[in-house]
Amino acid sequence: MGGGSGEEIMKEYEDAVARDEFLAKELEDLAKGAESLRELMRGLEEELGTQFKDGIKKINKQFGEFFALMFGGGTASLEVAIEKKKKKSDTDIEGILEGEVEMPEEEEAEEGIEVSISLPHKKIRGLQMLSGGERALTSIALIFAVSQVNPPPFLVLDETDAALDEANSKKY
Repeated sequence: MGGGSGEEIMKEYEDAVARDEFLAKELEDLAKGAESLRELMRGLEEELGTQFKDGIKKINKQFGEFFALMFGGGTASLEVAIEKKKKKSDTDIEGILEGEVEMPEEEEAEEGIEVSISLPHKKIRGLQMLSGGERALTSIALIFAVSQVNPPPFLVLDETDAALDEANSKKY
């Protein structure tokens, strides 16, 4: 058939078998590595979620105090808002790349922050109803609350009162 001797064929066969075994071990190592990374990601997500919620509680307390101080009353709070988004799964990448399998969609919960406020002597509830100056004061109260919970080495507040009218500047 135009091939070499039987010894050359056996040598080529042995090389192919050795390479196949090597690649099988590599695939097994990759699978183990991927699983350990998934476990690490789950652990980090839990830890970050706990720290996030604890931080929100601490900031929330300070935010309410600064808000009441700046507005002469009223309430302000931060709430964790959960929004569900559709996410594409990466479980069958090979089939997806070859066009054999459609990409299934999963729902993923994404956390965010919602600011709830209530001004004294007004029926305004929500940031959308505030004037520009009131929004700026609310933002400043939030910045102060965050800096109280986790104090930075220094804080530059340049032009923070630029958006405020005279009455709100006095409150600031």
